[in-house]
Amino acid sequence: MRRLFLAAAFAAISTASLAAGWQSGMVEDEGGPVMQAWVDGDGGDVPPELRLMCGDQINVRYSFGSGPGEEGREYPDPLKFDFDFGTETKTLTMQYEEMDGAFAAYIDTKDPFVALLKSGTGVRVSDPTGTWHDQLFPLQGSSKAVDAVLKSCN
Repeated sequence: MRRLFLAAAFAAISTASLAAGWQSGMVEDEGGPVMQAWVDGDGGDVPPELRLMCGDQINVRYSFGSGPGEEGREYPDPLKFDFDFGTETKTLTMQYEEMDGAFAAYIDTKDPFVALLKSGTGVRVSDPTGTWHDQLFPLQGSSKAVDAVLKSCN
């Protein structure tokens, strides 16, 4: 049943989102340019986003964007988010980083989460507390984009 739900949910992701898929490139950060990989979800003036970059570890960033009902909420800190890939669910404990307006987790480059991002058709991110609505992100192009980030880690 869960797989059927996820298949239907991923099918509902807009064609524009699916066409865009994952991207990678050098992005200006506090310490200078850094290789990043990212994908946008659907909704809001500013869409939700999932982003990876490399430092001492892989930095996984998740932001809600400006979807309906997200404004003015309190941010529990830390918060455990479930990343459901359809075949497996991985939970990441993420800290809210106010400066960027995103939650962040720091994982090893060999963490199974990295391999999951490079496989499948999509990932559903949910907050087990039910504070925020689920976000769906396509995984089209993720393998190439994530590999670009991993190459910059060395």
